[in-house]
Amino acid sequence: MTRSRRRFLATIPLAAGLTLGGCLMLDPTVSANVDDSAVFEEISTSEPWVSGRIKTSVTLAPNATSEQDVTDLTVTTESGKVFDSTTVASGQTSGLTLYLPAGENATITATDSVNGTTIETHTVSTGGNELL
Repeated sequence: MTRSRRRFLATIPLAAGLTLGGCLMLDPTVSANVDDSAVFEEISTSEPWVSGRIKTSVTLAPNATSEQDVTDLTVTTESGKVFDSTTVASGQTSGLTLYLPAGENATITATDSVNGTTIETHTVSTGGNELL
């Protein structure tokens, strides 16, 4: 396969993402100060580029499910709409993935779905080099 053909084929996912997903952002960032959090240990991303949403990795405190009864995580946009959610298995502290809206603040809420209790709400902001 020639170099120009490989380069062309490599641009297809990028073009599709722009067409389907809206803005393109390079080197996305997630800012979340979890120093004082009883539930969240780390919220981070390693994505090189995104279109509309940022895939994040969430690590919970060791006692988040056992003592604090966290069963669900929900991402809410600044306008109050649910953007993403995931269920947390008993004993699970890592391997959790959430999607955050690119280029805006959001809130991650840890809840106990059994009794409907909000355990902790945490604000995060996302950024990066927006191209479109």
